[in-house]
Amino acid sequence: MRTTAELREGFLSYFESKGHKRLPSAPLTPSPEDTSTLLISAGMQPLKPYFLGVKPPPATLMTTYQKCFRTTDIDEVGLDGYHLSFFEMMGNFSVGEYFKDGAVELAWEFMRDHLEIDFDLLWVSVFGGDPGLGLGEDEVAIAAWEQVGMPRDRIVGLSRSENFWQAGETGPCGPCSEMYYDRGEELSCGRPTCGPGCPCERYLEFWNLVFMEFDLAADGTLTPLPKPVIDTGLGLDRTAAVQQGVISVYETDGFQAIMDWIEAETGIAWTSSKKATKAHRILADHGRGMTFMIADGVLPSNEGRGYVLRRVIRRAVQQARAIGLGDLWRISDIVSDQLGRWYPELEENSDRIREALRAEEERFSQTLERGMGLFEEVAVAGAISGEDAFRLHDTFGFPLELTRELAREQGLAVDEEEFTTLMAEQRDRSRKAASSEGEIRVTGPPTDFVGYEMTDVLTAITAYADLEDGTFQGKLERSPFYPEGGGQVSDGGWIDHDETGGRAELVRAIRVGDDQVLTFRGSGFSEGDRVRAVVPRSTRFPTMANHTATHLLHKALRDTLGNHVQQAGSAVRPDKLRFDFSHEQALTPEQRAEIERAVNERIFQNVPVRTFVTPIEEARNLGATMLFGEKYGDEVRVVEIDGYSRELCGGTHVRSTAEIGPFVILSESSVGSGARRIEAITAGEAWAELRARSEELDGARTEIERLRRENVKGSKPSSGAEVTFRDESDGIVVAEVSALKGSALRDLSDQIRQTKNAEAVLLGSVDDGRAYLIVNIGRSLVDNGLDAVAVARKAAEKIGGGGGGRPNLAEAGGRNPAGLAEAYRVARGEIAAALEAPE
Repeated sequence: MRTTAELREGFLSYFESKGHKRLPSAPLTPSPEDTSTLLISAGMQPLKPYFLGVKPPPATLMTTYQKCFRTTDIDEVGLDGYHLSFFEMMGNFSVGEYFKDGAVELAWEFMRDHLEIDFDLLWVSVFGGDPGLGLGEDEVAIAAWEQVGMPRDRIVGLSRSENFWQAGETGPCGPCSEMYYDRGEELSCGRPTCGPGCPCERYLEFWNLVFMEFDLAADGTLTPLPKPVIDTGLGLDRTAAVQQGVISVYETDGFQAIMDWIEAETGIAWTSSKKATKAHRILADHGRGMTFMIADGVLPSNEGRGYVLRRVIRRAVQQARAIGLGDLWRISDIVSDQLGRWYPELEENSDRIREALRAEEERFSQTLERGMGLFEEVAVAGAISGEDAFRLHDTFGFPLELTRELAREQGLAVDEEEFTTLMAEQRDRSRKAASSEGEIRVTGPPTDFVGYEMTDVLTAITAYADLEDGTFQGKLERSPFYPEGGGQVSDGGWIDHDETGGRAELVRAIRVGDDQVLTFRGSGFSEGDRVRAVVPRSTRFPTMANHTATHLLHKALRDTLGNHVQQAGSAVRPDKLRFDFSHEQALTPEQRAEIERAVNERIFQNVPVRTFVTPIEEARNLGATMLFGEKYGDEVRVVEIDGYSRELCGGTHVRSTAEIGPFVILSESSVGSGARRIEAITAGEAWAELRARSEELDGARTEIERLRRENVKGSKPSSGAEVTFRDESDGIVVAEVSALKGSALRDLSDQIRQTKNAEAVLLGSVDDGRAYLIVNIGRSLVDNGLDAVAVARKAAEKIGGGGGGRPNLAEAGGRNPAGLAEAYRVARGEIAAALEAPE
């Protein structure tokens, strides 16, 4: 096994032969319940629910190839020969089957019989123990290695930082044992302590066996897992470097294919200079990472994984410009050609990948052009002040990472502390400028929200605070008022005093965790008063209709545009709904029509809408849609549109889709890079819109009919001339007009033939003592052999002139206006004969 492809298939086939089930790579985007990282960063991460006993595994023995991305290494890529942000991990996993002895035996056999590795150059490390964890040296692992024949003097114990594996701050963890390949003294740092785990390049770690025994809690305590797990990770690129006898992973076949393309496009070899080497490495790594992220539904944005993608693309664009590579987006085709066999999503999403990369590259190229002038100007001073970095960020959109990278290339320092201070001051100013209307002034027992079932309820004020501006804050014992949250606005409504009849209008319902605080405008109320709380149907019902419609819209968008569509925000109000979603391009008219049709189809099918509360794990098992970044409790509320949509949602909804009424999209627009917005209406608002459109169309039809009748009369053609119609029989119109000639006369003949739906038009005119005659015939007459030019020339003999033109439109002219009547007769006879002739 030498090539990357051979290693990938060889590893999977070997473990399949040992009873392991081959699983495909999971997407780079973690499942909604996994909030530990923005992107999958380890081969075992998608399998964590199996290791923790949350979900049953598809098999107790598994083998995978997993695409991974580590955000912490982005800025290191390019500076050396081994850092990568995107990489592939091969893995074999056992849930409660074999443990340390079995894992070591399988690894040894694969290295011996398939990699045929030189065991004299192999070293292994084991966990050396850690007092803080209460664990000693891993003697079981040492014995397992000795059992297969590994010399004890090449088994070294390393610290927790090196040989105790964990995916995040908390979660599955355990001691591990790593395999290192000794690449020779010439790569050694020369220190007496140089050995496995040394940061120099002599000892390359390429395989890690994790003996997952524990679940690490936030307080640092270890709890044994339900079943001990073996989780191994073999770095595909590092193993390829060992097998191909090269020092850097960038020298392996997987990266060289991309670098060869870069050299062909720029004429600059990756070894030609330090600048070129860095650029090639960054482009090869980031080219793979950004292609895979977009294939898995990530789009550039200013937050979360979208910002990670934006950083990667922009860093790659800057390096591409440095070596003269334009249209960097094309690199995605090289990645797809190389890896599409293993990752079909690359080919399936190739158009979307190209478009997203091209759009971001174009935007950032403009940013580079604007900001590079200022950067070069401030760089002359010998350092980049925090104020300069802030100005580059605030005025030109330069992310700090780019400023840092450019400065590092010129050996300049950046005052990041001052930059951070200025950014904090800006955020503080923004906070102070924001409204303080959300300030809570009351405390009291939790409110029982009954608004899902009731909109008119007798209750009591359990807390009260006068805000001294004609409003007061309060809490109710039971409340029908929905507090703003989940994209849905606060309910409107009022409370009526049970004794005095006084009324206070609801201004705002503030969500406080699972509780609420209400602000009312009115007076004559105090703590302990009995009141009637009312949400009028006129505001609640259209809000419910709009909220359920957003769920239908979300599903229709994903069905029409693809699974990359993710909700990016929403606003549900009584008068309309707004839905923001991830998508790079404007909708085509066909896509917009299909989405509107799909939503209305489900509405007219009168599909039941059900809500229920269930444990979050059950909701996950049901495939309920969850929003990334949202924090959910142990129990969640699910809104299910039978057989179509299932989402976690705390909002108010109709009981069946038919209650929504018509759904109408008002607009679709951009709200930033990679994000679109749809505004739509339902129920009464939609009916009013459709009624207005119908009335507008009726008015347009009336106007068109009026114009048609005027044209038929021919009394005032567009030329403004008076037309006299001499004959309109047998499909031939003979007409005359005064003082027109040339193109105006020809255009008028076209207008008459269209409005009269005539087979032919003979249009005469007298202007300045000359006679003119237009012969305008339809295509069917031309196809039957009639030639308008021949007709015009015969008629021209009667007016003392000649004629010419095209087979369907010809003109005669002469100095004898008195002969026009005879010219009409001759021309009409020729046309009539052609009409009567058999086809």
